[in-house]
Amino acid sequence: NNQTKMISIGDTLLHYKRQEIQKEILSCVNDKEIATRFNEGFGERPDTLSYPQDILELTKSGATSFHMSEERWSNAARLSPKLKKKELDDLRIGWDLILDIDCKFIEYSKITADLLIKALSYQGINSISCKFSGGSGFHIGVPFEAFPEKVHQKKTKDLFPDGPRRIATYLKEMIKTHLSK
Repeated sequence: NNQTKMISIGDTLLHYKRQEIQKEILSCVNDKEIATRFNEGFGERPDTLSYPQDILELTKSGATSFHMSEERWSNAARLSPKLKKKELDDLRIGWDLILDIDCKFIEYSKITADLLIKALSYQGINSISCKFSGGSGFHIGVPFEAFPEKVHQKKTKDLFPDGPRRIATYLKEMIKTHLSK
């Protein structure tokens, strides 16, 4: 049976009405665009969260999860698909590196996450988070503050999305031999 399992409002309310969950979400959303997931898809863009009641009201409306951008914005409400790169660069104040590991075998995901964390640590990065993303994957995060202000005389904040792609490619090459073993 290939039907998608629908998450009930009762289940999500049990989770998102908890004050510690609301507090944790709100501690991470400053300067971020929020994508609200509903069973059938995502809500309208751009969206932000400011208060615990925002989370509760969206959950009552059928929200099943909240996803935040890796980019940080001076004003996320001004985002629009019509903005040009220069306008986005002017609004962007930074970005966090998020490495999304997804493999159908959880053990391979664990090994990959471990190797990536070790590779980042080897490069002198010590501000690293790792979160189980559900299913068989992990999200490894490095906050924008861990990066230098400039790289090759270019502001790091303006190196999105090429910066994260280059870092991911470099790390992939760095762990390739160990991972293949």
